[in-house]
Amino acid sequence: MKRVVVLGGGFGGAFVARRAGSMLRPGEAEITLVARENYLFFTPFCTEIVGGAMEVRHATAPLREMLAGRAKVLEAEILRVDLAAKTVETAEGTLPFDLLVVALGSVTGTFNLPGISRHAWFMRTLPEAIAYRNRVIDCLEEASRMPPGPTRTAHLTFAVAGAGPTGVELACDLADFLHGILRHQYPDVGREEVKLLVVEGSERVLGSLDESLSAYAEKRMKRKGIDVRVKTRISGYDGATIQLNDGSSVPCHTLAWTAGLAPNPVVAALDLPKDKSGRLELDENLRVKGRTDVFALGDCAAFVQDGKTLGPEGQVAWQEARVVAANLVASLRGRPLRTFRFKRLGRLVSLGRRYAVSEFFGMRFWGFPAWWLWRTTYLFKLPGLRNKLRVMLDWTLDLFFPRETVRIRYAGERKDPAAP
Repeated sequence: MKRVVVLGGGFGGAFVARRAGSMLRPGEAEITLVARENYLFFTPFCTEIVGGAMEVRHATAPLREMLAGRAKVLEAEILRVDLAAKTVETAEGTLPFDLLVVALGSVTGTFNLPGISRHAWFMRTLPEAIAYRNRVIDCLEEASRMPPGPTRTAHLTFAVAGAGPTGVELACDLADFLHGILRHQYPDVGREEVKLLVVEGSERVLGSLDESLSAYAEKRMKRKGIDVRVKTRISGYDGATIQLNDGSSVPCHTLAWTAGLAPNPVVAALDLPKDKSGRLELDENLRVKGRTDVFALGDCAAFVQDGKTLGPEGQVAWQEARVVAANLVASLRGRPLRTFRFKRLGRLVSLGRRYAVSEFFGMRFWGFPAWWLWRTTYLFKLPGLRNKLRVMLDWTLDLFFPRETVRIRYAGERKDPAAP
């Protein structure tokens, strides 16, 4: 029996294993998915968790349930890939493979700026989202016990680095969350004391969208009380003060970093063709160039179409997963492979409660219609009927009740911004 090993339990890896497993005949091949966690985290809902719009577990899908009868799941840390021996070394043992799929995504990139990796808060994983939410509530608790002064101001200043989709959604959801709870749960903290700041190095927020949608988004952000600073870059952060490239500084004890991506260390160690950003170079069949036994997709892979490299987006990974799954089966059966062609369906960015911007099939939407489209689209992308119903209930309750401020801590969570 042929052995297929899929590395990564994100969108790309999980959907490749699921689809390929459903296409194979019994006994034709064995698929093993290797992932650090035993769940798929639906990353579009990351900021919804921070803002308390949904329960944490409702944004996840158990991998074993998703892949039951289709693929095996090994929850393990990936140590290295030996391409010559065709093995994957994990903390739980070594896996041989005949075909390999690399879908390890990316990690947060900090551009080696002083203090960012140690003091900033990241938003790539579920534990990071929970830790950041806890940090925000910690700051409110601490500030409520402090007298007015610079330390209290720094505790009540929340900054976001990067005004791409994640940064904009985080800032807007955080604004809704804070404005919704301060009056009743933190009467000692005035709404005017809370400062929200978004720092963006380019000329406008949401630079990948049409300029009219970008302008609408910035207008909505400012209405929420968010200080938007474009053409500005962060040059350093020590956990208490943000240094900007214009020489100014901002007292702030909570900086969320959404401004960059870096290659996964396992991918970086592979002796395979990569582009200048460290992503694996692919051929038209989504195989790594020069290899017939290694496929790649998602954030760790660079596919060039019409002279441009596709960006690290969820819809790119979804579409690539369909072709990789089909080509895995074709490779096992000795049949011709499919050529990949990305078709953009649109872009969706939430601006908090009842507002969003979107480009969908060449049409532009904003305001409530775009918000409804954002929620509907991602709801149907979420795996499993059970999770869909749970999220629908969460969103319905969110329309009528204030958001809760329960902190769910986990072992090893960082609380002090000066801690390593």
